[in-house]
Amino acid sequence: MIMHLLKMKLELKMLMFIVLSLLSGKTISQELEIVNPKNTWYFGAEIGINSVYDFNVGESAQFFQGGVLAEYYFGKQWSLSGKVKYYKAGVSFYEPSTTGWLGTDERHGTFRGTLITIPFNLKWEFRLYKNLKGHLKLGYGYTIETKSEYINYSENMPTEDYLNEYGSANAGFGFNYFINKKMAIYAELDLLTGTEKGYTSTLLGNRNHYLRNNLISFGVKYNFKNETGE
Repeated sequence: MIMHLLKMKLELKMLMFIVLSLLSGKTISQELEIVNPKNTWYFGAEIGINSVYDFNVGESAQFFQGGVLAEYYFGKQWSLSGKVKYYKAGVSFYEPSTTGWLGTDERHGTFRGTLITIPFNLKWEFRLYKNLKGHLKLGYGYTIETKSEYINYSENMPTEDYLNEYGSANAGFGFNYFINKKMAIYAELDLLTGTEKGYTSTLLGNRNHYLRNNLISFGVKYNFKNETGE
């Protein structure tokens, strides 16, 4: 848990660094009108870092990830968005055998996979400085495992019933900067939790081991509609 909190703190620092970089850039220093994106569609692309918790037993790993975005603002501060994300996932666990009245059998396994997730989110934005906005989002995503490898699972951990397509809740937060009404750049953190891939025993019952990915993304989104005048 402590290591996960430290990882989260590092990811927050990375996002704050991006915000400070934007504030010091020329685009922020320019005198631009405040953008109201209401009733506007944006389409974009993003790349970034994928932090996979418990990729190895007790250790995290980082990989590149990418995706595309479609977003519609139905209000000045509210939007609905959908993404297609492509990334790696994995989880490992190990429980040694114990003896006695509360003894347990040895359990272990390693899952490695490649995933496509389609998250849909409701997003709320709030202004930080001129056209720089923070945002919070919450939604639901559908995941398809394009590659699923169950490695070194113990005999008491059958893998036949584990899902390779499933839905799950997701959340996130980040920052937008509207260069103008046609274009915006953004940085955000998506918190994605997948399905269970094993369990170990504790004094309080079984502990399920889920796929957990934190995706930090940097992207550009654009409104392709030609303005004919207002």
